[in-house]
Amino acid sequence: MLRMIRWIWLPLLAVLCVSVALAPRRALAAAVPLPPGAPWFNVSRPLTPNDLKGRVVLLDFFTPGCINCVHMLPDMARLEREFGARLLILGVNSPKFVASQRSSNIEGFIQRYDITHPVLTDKGMTLWNYYGVQAWPTLVLLNGQGGVVQQFIGEGDYRGIRAAVLQTIEQAQRAGTLVTAPLPLKPPLLSRAGLLQPGKVAVDARYVAVSDSGHNRVILLDHAGKVLRVFGSGVPGARDGAAGVAQFDGPQGLAFVGGALYVADTSNSLIRRIDLASGVVSTVAGDGRRVFGGSGMQPARSVPLNSPWGLEAVGDVLYVAMAGDHQVWAFDLRSDRIGPYAGTGAEGIDDGSRQSASFAQSSGFAYHAGTLYVADPESSSVRAIDLKTGRVRTLIGKGLFDFGLRNGRAGQALLQHDQGLAWQGGKLYIADTFNNAVRVLDPANDQVSTLATGLRQPGGLAVLDAGTLLVADTDANRIVTINVANGALHAWPLSGLPPAQ
Repeated sequence: MLRMIRWIWLPLLAVLCVSVALAPRRALAAAVPLPPGAPWFNVSRPLTPNDLKGRVVLLDFFTPGCINCVHMLPDMARLEREFGARLLILGVNSPKFVASQRSSNIEGFIQRYDITHPVLTDKGMTLWNYYGVQAWPTLVLLNGQGGVVQQFIGEGDYRGIRAAVLQTIEQAQRAGTLVTAPLPLKPPLLSRAGLLQPGKVAVDARYVAVSDSGHNRVILLDHAGKVLRVFGSGVPGARDGAAGVAQFDGPQGLAFVGGALYVADTSNSLIRRIDLASGVVSTVAGDGRRVFGGSGMQPARSVPLNSPWGLEAVGDVLYVAMAGDHQVWAFDLRSDRIGPYAGTGAEGIDDGSRQSASFAQSSGFAYHAGTLYVADPESSSVRAIDLKTGRVRTLIGKGLFDFGLRNGRAGQALLQHDQGLAWQGGKLYIADTFNNAVRVLDPANDQVSTLATGLRQPGGLAVLDAGTLLVADTDANRIVTINVANGALHAWPLSGLPPAQ
């Protein structure tokens, strides 16, 4: 119980983007206690304590699904590029969710974010406990003798981390003890064909859109699956312009509005607009920075956003699931202004007025009859916002550490890190991502049931027709259809999709 209290409280530091660099504390020389039998990734064989001897090592304690952990990955890539073989970054998957212990799920996470350094799963939390880690994300810097140099909690202190790494490397070089010999690294080979980690799907009367997130592009199709156009060169970036030269970085949420398709360009922390007639991509919200905590409605291009993940258009308002801020934002397309709509920014599952409620990494939406439904994955919950009264209530979910797969009354049902929603025929369909399932909430009888299983971390849902859902089956790198009457699942073939760059 003490551990759970500690885990609940300390992650708030990371959620608030507070980076705490603990004072350096030199430990006695000791081998890193790599857990025996742990699953390893991006290596041809498991690393051993001898492989780490003499190396400067940065342990990155993360849990998949944690947005703050995801925010650290570009910093890790920068450090890898600068220091090369002089620094070994070792990702330590310290799973919050049961699903995060499965190797197949970690492989998908590695593909999604193009992680090339070694990663291991610390199932028994051996390393977590040994180094006294209490929050995601946490970085632990080790010298060549295995001693702890410094510990960093939370995101946002790249300069401090880099300075500590540089100093530790320079000390080892002066002492002549730095080891830089090659390691048995084997990063994954990412396929250019088909889809790679598709995150979301959207449908209107004419088109289907898919965010091909791992390939940094957006695909436009007809309702039969024929590719009509591809937006984005495939090279990660934030360039505006014609379809073939524009750039995205890990796009997720999609929403059709009139003759345009809006895109939550998640890793860029931008909202982009695709003119469907001309194919031109433009940036309509965000200033390119990722900053925690906005206030008030501001000119859309002047405001920093924080990992926008889901989109839902209701009239002239585009609602944004701002995962990094644990809020729901509103983008007024008439006035071109954007700002927080619901949620204080604290990570939680508090109901009440939209100004006082709390969310937990909101990532997907559905809308029906004045109610905006919100998928809140870090609390494994579904929330509802009455857009007339502004009241927030929880339909499914209990807390940040309450998750599972349980059907029955909505108040007792359990999900596991759900990321997508769709409303159809009086029912709310749920992409129960870490349960590899699609679940159903029937408001008429307040019952939750399972429609389909056998998926691989589905991230997004959309209604194709009255009897069919389209599902972005993220880790399976495909789109599938699900028959809402019987749960029958079939791959939805895409025709004419060119390979990605």
